[in-house]
Amino acid sequence: MFNKLKDLHELKKQAGAMQAALADERVEVENNGVKIVMNGNNEVLEIKINPELDKEGQEKHLKETINQGIKKVQQLMAQKMVNGGFGF
Repeated sequence: MFNKLKDLHELKKQAGAMQAALADERVEVENNGVKIVMNGNNEVLEIKINPELDKEGQEKHLKETINQGIKKVQQLMAQKMVNGGFGF
């Protein structure tokens, strides 16, 4: 029983280290003049809107750009896990 608790504690510690490492990563995505910058925890850090787009265009491209950013962060996370990039 204590071994399982110890393993659980170690797993939580590794997850915290992984989250901290991802927080330092930056992902930039641009789509039709709409640009976002996200960190590895899927937090949006910057948004730049293309003022030449109408409201519907801005909304459409912002949504697409955020979704692309999320996918890029997920790919980054998977790549780091496969390559052992978290220092485990």
